[in-house]
Amino acid sequence: MILQNHLEHGVRVKVGQHFGTVRYVGEVPNTEGEWIGIEWDDPERGKHSGSVNGVQYFQTRSPKAGSMIRSEKLAKFQTLEQAITEKYISTEDTLRLDSEMIRAVQKQLHAPLFEIVGMEKVGGKQSNLQQLVDVSVRYCPVNAAGDLSSFVNLQMLDVSSTLLWNWTVVASIAEQIPTLQELNLSNNRFVDPYEEQISMLAQKFQNIRKIILRSCALGSWSEVVRLARMWPAIEYLSLEQNEIGYVEDEAPYIVALSRLKHLDLQNNSVCDVESVRNLGKLPALEELLLNGNGIREVRFSEDCPHNEKVDLFRQLRTIYLRENPLQDQCSTFNELDKLARLEHVTLDPDPSVSYEETVARIVGSIAGLCMFNRSTISEKLRRDSECDMWKLYANQWAEVRNDAQRLKAFFKSHRMYPRVMERLGSPEQFLPDTRKVTNMIHLQLLNETTAERRDKKVPKRINLHTLQNLIVKLFGLPDSTSSLRLYLLDRKRKVRIPLENHGKSLDFYSVEDNDTIVFE
Repeated sequence: MILQNHLEHGVRVKVGQHFGTVRYVGEVPNTEGEWIGIEWDDPERGKHSGSVNGVQYFQTRSPKAGSMIRSEKLAKFQTLEQAITEKYISTEDTLRLDSEMIRAVQKQLHAPLFEIVGMEKVGGKQSNLQQLVDVSVRYCPVNAAGDLSSFVNLQMLDVSSTLLWNWTVVASIAEQIPTLQELNLSNNRFVDPYEEQISMLAQKFQNIRKIILRSCALGSWSEVVRLARMWPAIEYLSLEQNEIGYVEDEAPYIVALSRLKHLDLQNNSVCDVESVRNLGKLPALEELLLNGNGIREVRFSEDCPHNEKVDLFRQLRTIYLRENPLQDQCSTFNELDKLARLEHVTLDPDPSVSYEETVARIVGSIAGLCMFNRSTISEKLRRDSECDMWKLYANQWAEVRNDAQRLKAFFKSHRMYPRVMERLGSPEQFLPDTRKVTNMIHLQLLNETTAERRDKKVPKRINLHTLQNLIVKLFGLPDSTSSLRLYLLDRKRKVRIPLENHGKSLDFYSVEDNDTIVFE
């Protein structure tokens, strides 16, 4: 027997394991009796889009999501009171069944002393509605509140995948259980409240801190903001697997969600730069889950100096960015460094580099990072990562260091570099040696007899015999001059080293640039 006297548009129903929403109640020509037009949650469950024999009775979002059925097929509705009582209260029949079950297990295990430890305590607690703290009636056909005055200690309530469809009913549940703080409403479909209802319903949700609305077919951020006006104390909001896309830059959501600390937007379509930036205006947000949104780029501000933070996500400590096709992770890390209190980042490693390199890049780039992918960052890892970044960007820094404008742009793109240089100093030692490699040296040739000098550039590997012939020509000595005696003048030790083996080259004797060769 259905609790309501009649089915109306928007009522949630269940047939077998399938959930749907009433879209039409009435007659169909050439048939007898009343038909119920259903739009199924499963888009392939039905036979049409609400059109029967050429007549459009209702419209579904998917072409095969509609059906016409008789009310007799619908699951009987329950109040929440009935569902909890049926599930949690131990009657004489259930206790008898429990006893029979234990005896059967004892017989099967050949263990007559087998017992379930604590069974008496569990049964006693379940039999006392006043002691219930955490209750789940998931999959039960609940569509009304009932009398909930007995649940004086209830704090967490899971009514996901039920037949709740009206926010007035949910408000009644919250009002009757003033201790209730957490509501799981996932996999339900709700009719939007009228504008005049919102302020009235807000008074009934004043104790609710956490709401989970996973897979509730929410179609826009503005719809979420409108609902949030009913939840003045909301701190935790899960909106996973809905149809939310663009996040508008509107003042109402900042007011409606001014106390929000945790926001779960996983597996939606919040992917554009502006939407992510607009979420940064939530004043109390500490944790943001954006996994699986198709985000390709993160950009907060192009005008933020390297030694300042942006005025966005002022309280954010944790962000989840897994399963997003980020195009430039280094740029993403540089943007995340602009957040004042960020401590924990979760994202997929860059497949083009090793996991270790991804770790080094993010740890070296984000100053206050304490955890990456749930792993604690040690001080040694931080120092090593900063050193890696110091070396990695040394060449880029060297190219712009003498150009003030280009250096400023470099620091904006690599915010960590100035602070790493402050700790480690200039990276010049890691720059490639740009000096030209030459095989020539300059020599000072001295005629000891006449004190005449000549400067000459010669190959390092010139042998002494060739050098002797060069001296003869350079000083205009007679061709008949016999072999010269050559000496290397060692200025440091103030001695002359004889160069006697004329078949050896200058580098054999370690002759260096600007050395003096004396001959006589």
